[in-house]
Amino acid sequence: MLTNQTEASLLSPDNCKSSTRIRAFLRLSRLATDDTIRQHLNEIQPSACNEYFQTVIVPAWKERSHAIEYCSDYALFLRQTSDSSKLEGDNNGHRTESDFDLRTDPYALKNYNEQLQSQYSQCDQIDNWVLNERNIETIIRGLTEEILNQKCYYGHWIEEFKKSLQQ
Repeated sequence: MLTNQTEASLLSPDNCKSSTRIRAFLRLSRLATDDTIRQHLNEIQPSACNEYFQTVIVPAWKERSHAIEYCSDYALFLRQTSDSSKLEGDNNGHRTESDFDLRTDPYALKNYNEQLQSQYSQCDQIDNWVLNERNIETIIRGLTEEILNQKCYYGHWIEEFKKSLQQ
C-alpha cells in the first residue's frame, strides 16, 4: 500500500515523463497480488475470499489506478498548458514572426515552436504508456476475476471494485 511519503516521491511529473519508476511499481504490485492469487487463495478458506478481495486485491487495484490516473491527469494538464500558450497567438492559434523580436533573437520563433512540439510529444508519450497500462490492468483484472470465480464462488468482483471507487 502506498504511504503518503511513497506516493509523494512516486507520483510526480518527472516520473510521468520518464515512466520507469511508476511502471516498476505497477509491475511489482501486479506480481504481489494478481500474479500470485492462486497461491494465496489456496491458503485460505473459500468463505474468506471476499475478505481477501477487499483487504488485498481492492487496495492494490486502487493504488495502481491512482498512479495511472495521476499521470493521465498530468498529461491532460500539460496539453492544456501547451494549448493555452498556443492560443496566445493570432486568431488561428498560431504565433507569427510579429509576435517575436527576430532582430534581437532570430531563433525565438523556431525555439518556441520546438518547445511546443516537445511538450506535445511528451503528452503523446505519457498518453501512450498510460493507455498501455490501462489495457494491461483490464486484462489482469479479468484474469484475476476468473481465478476468484474458480477458487471461491462466482461473483462480480470487478463491479465490486468499481463500487469501492465511488465510495
